[in-house]
Amino acid sequence: MPEVEFIESEVPKLPPKTEERMQVISLEKARFEKALSDFIVKPIDSELEMRFVSELYTMLFYVPVQVGEQTITARNRKPGLRLDVATMTYLADGNEYVPVFSSPDRMDSFLREMDRNIELRPMVLSAKELMFQARRVNVAGILVNPGEHNFPLSNEYWSYVKQIRPIELGDGRNFKLKIMPRDPAARIENKLKSVLKRMRTVKKAWLLGVKLPEYDEYEYVIIVEYIGEKQKFEEQVARKLAVSVRGQLPYRSDVLIGTTEDLVGRSASKNFTPFYERRIGLFG
Repeated sequence: MPEVEFIESEVPKLPPKTEERMQVISLEKARFEKALSDFIVKPIDSELEMRFVSELYTMLFYVPVQVGEQTITARNRKPGLRLDVATMTYLADGNEYVPVFSSPDRMDSFLREMDRNIELRPMVLSAKELMFQARRVNVAGILVNPGEHNFPLSNEYWSYVKQIRPIELGDGRNFKLKIMPRDPAARIENKLKSVLKRMRTVKKAWLLGVKLPEYDEYEYVIIVEYIGEKQKFEEQVARKLAVSVRGQLPYRSDVLIGTTEDLVGRSASKNFTPFYERRIGLFG
C-alpha cells in the first residue's frame, strides 16, 4: 500500500469526525461513481466523458487531513492550528496526487488498510477547490477513490475539462419509483420518524423503492426535503437515517439517501405522498 505524506494547507473548515462504520449510499455518490466507472471503461466516448464531467462539477469529495499546531515564525507569531493535506504516489505513473474519496466510508476503509497510527479527519471540498490545493502544494492533481477506482485527475486534464460544457444528466426513463411492500416499509418508516422528529433541517420525507440503471433490483430510497447546508447533509442527516434503519432492512439490501434537489427526489415529491411532514407549532 502506498505511503501517505502530508503537506501544509490553509483550509479553515473541518466536518465532524466520523464514528459510524456503516456504508451510506447517497444518490449523488451513486450517480458520480456510475459516471466515473462508465468513463473509465470507455474513455474515448465523448458523451460518457461529458456525463462524468457534469457529475464532477457538482460532487463534494472527502480528503484526509492531519491537524497540528501552527509553527510560530517571525512573520506569524500567533499560535493556531495547521491543516496538513495528505498526498500519495500513484505507482501507475509515479506522480504525486492528493487522495480524495466520494464518501467518508471509502476514505476510512482505505486508511484502515494502511494501518497508520496518525489521526486523520475528513475535509469536504469541491473538485475546483481540490485542484486549487493540488496546484498549491505542487502535485500532479487528485487521485479519486484510490484502492478502487484509482482515477488520476491531473492538472492538465482539469484545464481541459473546464472547457467542456456540462450536460443535464438523466431523465425520467433512467429510473423507476414505486411504493415498497408495507412489511417492512411500515417498520422502517416508524424508525425514521423517531429520528426525523429531532432534525429541524428536514421538512418532509419519503420512503420508496427506486430502480436505478446501475442496480439490478429496486432498492429502498429515503428522500428528504432538506433546508440545511449541503456539505453537512451526509454527516448530520444521511448517516443518522441510514444507521436508524439498518436493523429493519431486508437481508443484503442497500438504502439510498437523497434530497428533493435530486432528479429522483423531485420526481418523488411530485408523484408520491410523504410519510413524514414536520409540523410547525408551539413545540416545533
